[in-house]
Amino acid sequence: MLPPTSLLLLAAPAYGAVLESLASLPHGWTKFHKSVSNDAPMTLQVALQYQNLDKLESTLQSVSTPGTQYGKYFDVDQHEALFKPSSVSESKVKSWLKQSGAKNIHSDGTTVSFSTTVGQANKMLDSKFQIFSNGQMTKLRTMSYSVPDDLLEHIDLISPTTYFSNMETQSRRNSIVADTVQLASSAANKSQFEPSCQRNLTGSGQPLAVIGPDCLKELYNTVGYKVDPHSGSNVNFLNFLGESASHSDLLLFEKEFNIPKQDFKVLELFDGGVDDQNPLTESDGEANLDVQTIIGLVDGLPVSAYITGGVAPIIPDLLSPTPADDQNEPYESFFRQILAQPNYKIPYVLSNSYADHENTVPERYARRVCNQIGMLGIRGRSYLAGSGDEGLGAVCKDNRGSNHTEFTPFFPATCPYTIGVGGTQFGLEGPEAAWNASGGGFSFYFKRPWYQNDAIANYLQNQISHEAKEYYTSNNFVDFNGRGFPDVSAHSLYPYYLIYVNGTAVGTGGTSAATPVTAAILGLLNDARFRAHLPPVGFINPLLYAHPEALFDIVSGGAVGCGGINLQTLQPSPPGSGIIPYASWNATKGWDPVTGLGTPNFMAMKDVALKVCKQ
Repeated sequence: MLPPTSLLLLAAPAYGAVLESLASLPHGWTKFHKSVSNDAPMTLQVALQYQNLDKLESTLQSVSTPGTQYGKYFDVDQHEALFKPSSVSESKVKSWLKQSGAKNIHSDGTTVSFSTTVGQANKMLDSKFQIFSNGQMTKLRTMSYSVPDDLLEHIDLISPTTYFSNMETQSRRNSIVADTVQLASSAANKSQFEPSCQRNLTGSGQPLAVIGPDCLKELYNTVGYKVDPHSGSNVNFLNFLGESASHSDLLLFEKEFNIPKQDFKVLELFDGGVDDQNPLTESDGEANLDVQTIIGLVDGLPVSAYITGGVAPIIPDLLSPTPADDQNEPYESFFRQILAQPNYKIPYVLSNSYADHENTVPERYARRVCNQIGMLGIRGRSYLAGSGDEGLGAVCKDNRGSNHTEFTPFFPATCPYTIGVGGTQFGLEGPEAAWNASGGGFSFYFKRPWYQNDAIANYLQNQISHEAKEYYTSNNFVDFNGRGFPDVSAHSLYPYYLIYVNGTAVGTGGTSAATPVTAAILGLLNDARFRAHLPPVGFINPLLYAHPEALFDIVSGGAVGCGGINLQTLQPSPPGSGIIPYASWNATKGWDPVTGLGTPNFMAMKDVALKVCKQ
């Protein structure tokens, strides 16, 4: 018989490599002076490893690139057969949790949640949970954690562990509101291109130039196209951070632009999401911009919304130094629940107007979400995300330990399976130039995807100056081997978008406007394809990069950033932000990291989409 000490050694968990860790505390956080009791309760979630991720990109490529498999999308049964975590993973994790004394163990087949105590968690994860403070709030977190060696292949990540998050939400956009509403027929800024459809929003101050759906239809060549509302095409917009669109404001918008009355439907409320229609409590600026922009362009195609509550993990940076400032969206939970549904329940186009600094999203979390977005593309769905409104960045610091000065990419537009949307503005001599605050650049997390190789090679060899490329590369401001974004662009600001919020006409914009514009265009493309008995366009990036002539190439203007000013708020960047002299991207011939391939030319896109035959 073995001595008792030997029994204890055999019973000890065999930890593998550290699964996640922080090199240093995020900005503004310190260890709290009070310790936490080992008996303190806590709840954690284990994200199980998806299967066959090595086949994800090749599968997406085959169904998204014209060829023998083009348009042969998966439904939920094929999706789960290929990617769903194995029952072995689920069983092993649940068994480990049970043996470790965890309670309230629940699994949906992809994520296992459980309750435990701090002491038990520290033993299970070889961690040291402590209380951390930023001066305003305390959080129970650990700087690192491990899992038993035999579970490494079964666990993707565990949260919340190394992630510093908060549950408060707030809008990111700025809106300029008129004191009174009066629409004029000419623009206030005479130095700027003025189409006949442009108007003024007037009040006690300087008139504000604004545009609406009529301008956008002219810009993107949809005038004269008639949809079939029963073709099966539809467009959806995503709501996070407590946002929900107002039905009454939509009616005012439709009346303003003589749009036939059309409402939208909230398909589902996820994770405690609330459809708040009370004007005294609702937060609807972002959501109103989405729904009013889409309905103004789709001419009767069904429009719907998802509302997701909760807040995702975040590593704070200088712009979100406290939990009360957290603005990351709970993407993983949303996509996990959507992917579990059959195709007939999932809208064909999903528009997401939210963006986060890539380096504030934990990399394992970002990669998991990106894989989920790729799975959605394999299901034949188009997912679009704005590229951000800070140009090359505001904080411009790596906040994960090194504190290195660098450009700030925006997630989820940096995911190579996302259709990233940048911004344009009216130019001095023509209708479109690059918007100076359009987010764009290259990901530090994700490598360049197959469909971008030729376009980015042309940009690096023929478009960006040798001096700029050498300056950015030698200082490690950017990784030119990363996924380039955006893919396309649309009007963002100057003039502003006219929408209604709480019964009042306001001017607003940003890539939060460009994204639903592009989503609406994809809805029209699906309408044309469905009427021709073709499948949806799905993940359209490979098709667009193969046919850049289907877009309006933007070759004037550019974006700036990392200069000490937050271009979204027009306020100084936080103390400690990185400064990069001469930081800019120019709009160039072909793809560029401001406007992507260009802006939609619907009729040309339709011709290309209809020529791609169903195999």
